[in-house]
Formats: sequence, structure tokens, C-alpha cells
Amino acid sequence: MDFNLEKFLRRYVWDEDKTPYFTPAPKLNKRQAGYESFAYAVFAGSLFTAVGLISMVGVGGQGREIAPALFSFSCVCAAIIFGMTRHYLSALWLSTAPFAAIAYFVFYGFKPKWAVIDQVVVLAFVGVWILYSLRIVAIGKHYEDMPEPPPKQ
Repeated sequence: MDFNLEKFLRRYVWDEDKTPYFTPAPKLNKRQAGYESFAYAVFAGSLFTAVGLISMVGVGGQGREIAPALFSFSCVCAAIIFGMTRHYLSALWLSTAPFAAIAYFVFYGFKPKWAVIDQVVVLAFVGVWILYSLRIVAIGKHYEDMPEPPPKQ
């Protein structure tokens, strides 16, 4: 069995069609935008399903909270809609999620047993998520104007 690193990276990490994360959103074609929006929809749907269940069960540290559960449910619905239609309004709603996470940390704070490095890692993740959500909004905004992809070979 011969392992080819370049082939592995092209297939799973960097592929012009399936992982065009460094291509500006207005320059994507519909196939590229479809792959990227589907991946984000799976990520957001999985994350908010877990957050919603955690807040409904009350394992998260603040007890059972209905507001985070309802927001999570709305984000799961928006993720499904965005994954299927690439609609601009669903992308806008999904882009509010990192700001809601910041609001959660402002109002409820971090867990007392978290070290400073844990807090920095979570805030860095939320910061990167904010930047990426701008890309998702751009994809939703420009999706209808994107060119059709060239035929696969």
C-alpha cells in the first residue's frame, strides 16, 4: 500500500470543489458553495442540537433554561434551511449564533473551574466563528448570482 500525502491532502483537506475555504465567496460556483454550506449546516446543526439538549436537560451548569434551548432549536431549523436552500435570511440567522455565545458568556460567565487558557481557547473559537459567519452570509447573499459549475470529468 503506497501512501501519497499530496493525494490524501487533495482528497480530504484541500480540494478545489469540496473545500474552497480560501476562495472569496463571490468567486465561488454553485457546486463549491453547496459543499461549503452543507458542511457548515452539518456543523451548526450538530452543535445546536447538542446545546439545545444540554439546556433542556439542565446539565450545562445553569439548570434548565428555555431561552438557550429555543434559540438552539431555531438555529437547527436555520441550519437545515441553509443547507438545503442556501437562503440569505437563514445565513443571517445563523450568523447571530457566535454573538449569542458572547452574550451568554457576558450574562452567565464562564464556569468557575475553567482555567484562563480554557477561556482564551473558547473566545478564540468564537472569534474565528464570527469571521467565518461573515463568509456564510456572503455565500447566502451571492448564491443566486453564482455561476453554474463546469461539468465534472
